[in-house]
Amino acid sequence: MLLRAILCLLLLVRVTASTNGESTHDLLSLGDTALTMGHSNEAVQYYEQGLERIHNDNDNDPTVNLLTELSLYTNLATAYSAMGQDHDAIAAYEKTLVAYKGSRNEIVDTAVKLQADEICAQAAFFLGMVYQDLGKPKDAAEAYQKAHELDPWHWASMANYGAVLNDEQQYQKAVTAYNTAYDILMNPEHKPTDPPAEPRFILSQLQYRIGLCISQDLEQTCVLEDDPEKTVSCQQLATHAFSLAVEYDADNESAKHMLATLTADATVDRASNSYVKSLFDDYAANFEHSLVQELGYTGYERLRRGFDKALGNVSQVPVFAKVVDAGCGTGLVGEQFRNVSQYLIGVDLSQAILSQAVKARPGLYNETVKGDVTQVFRDYKPIDLIIAADSYIYFGDLVPLFESMREGLQNGGYAAFTLENSNAENEKLLAESTPDWRWQLTASGRFAHRQEYVLAVAQAHDFQLVHYEKLNDFRFEKGVGVRGHIFVLQKTESREDQQRICK
Repeated sequence: MLLRAILCLLLLVRVTASTNGESTHDLLSLGDTALTMGHSNEAVQYYEQGLERIHNDNDNDPTVNLLTELSLYTNLATAYSAMGQDHDAIAAYEKTLVAYKGSRNEIVDTAVKLQADEICAQAAFFLGMVYQDLGKPKDAAEAYQKAHELDPWHWASMANYGAVLNDEQQYQKAVTAYNTAYDILMNPEHKPTDPPAEPRFILSQLQYRIGLCISQDLEQTCVLEDDPEKTVSCQQLATHAFSLAVEYDADNESAKHMLATLTADATVDRASNSYVKSLFDDYAANFEHSLVQELGYTGYERLRRGFDKALGNVSQVPVFAKVVDAGCGTGLVGEQFRNVSQYLIGVDLSQAILSQAVKARPGLYNETVKGDVTQVFRDYKPIDLIIAADSYIYFGDLVPLFESMREGLQNGGYAAFTLENSNAENEKLLAESTPDWRWQLTASGRFAHRQEYVLAVAQAHDFQLVHYEKLNDFRFEKGVGVRGHIFVLQKTESREDQQRICK
């Protein structure tokens, strides 16, 4: 997750030494130095020696001992975390909070009490990140809330709390958490804890995520937090959030794409590569489970069955020398076509998703390529077969795509792919208002295409239709089946080639 990657910074908590705590403070400083140099094992030894010395020495100032103890436990946990010992890290962070809870009321000095609060807020924040990495959202949420309770200006704890709520589909609560982080960073009268070096990038991400949460159900009305009596369109609020995200960071391609989706920007003819890459980088680990198990996706299987129909039946499908799986994801469709592929190439914009494909289906692809399919088609020509299940839906204007397929495929080569169609109600409205519509950027952020438009572009680029079928209910979103198409095309000789042969 992008926001978490930005926030996961190593923070060492240091304490001002007193004469009474000099020896333990020296061990704390030595541990901190070792940790910053990447010597985690050495740091652990220093921190454990410091804790042992504190627990065996009852003569020193208990106030100084408490601050040093909190720092030693917190940084010990950070060292464990750096070593990948997450459960040891959790135990050490928890000991920080237990020691704090047992002794805080004994502290008389306000400045010292505030310092103890800050140390423990950081411990709770880091504890939340460890729990989040271990897939324990409830524990992570409680830790982030504790961090914010201890330090109301800890913006990062609220940002990460929002991410946990979003992952748990608690979108309204996530919006509140994201807004809290945003308000902390925008407050002109108080400096936030650990402010980001470039706040505009964080502000852009926060607004983008607010927009995503709001846009989960645009048919509802939204209530303003500062004016509960007033209701507004959720689409209006989501549009405002995406607009702010772009205003803070003009290079936030994901926000620009979603903004275009909500405003039906006819100038958008393709999802940007950075948007698609970011989408599948974030989605990589859970991509296949979500697509197949949660959304009931069957397009990859039905594409192969449609291809078999196009060529007669399974027994008549030849083996193709070079096959390119365009937008291969984790290899769902590639696996369907492996038995008719002598050399199978998986192509995707996301290296994370390619790594998942290799992990999930070792040996499936003879080669994987990270890149834009339109360029790969040209680089790997001549190609015998191009397959694309649910990947051309990020193109609106199909002309550049067909130009690259025509250049990459050899004469007689095939292209088999799926596209989405608009829902039945919207298709009827478009037929009445814009009968020659070509594509539409839908609320999902994907493109829907009109069948007649696809066939017109195919014909203009020397492709003949071999097989077409409707692809209804090939995935489900919010319980509603998505409509689509299957196209199997064959590249014919161009007029220029025919004229050249005649001469």
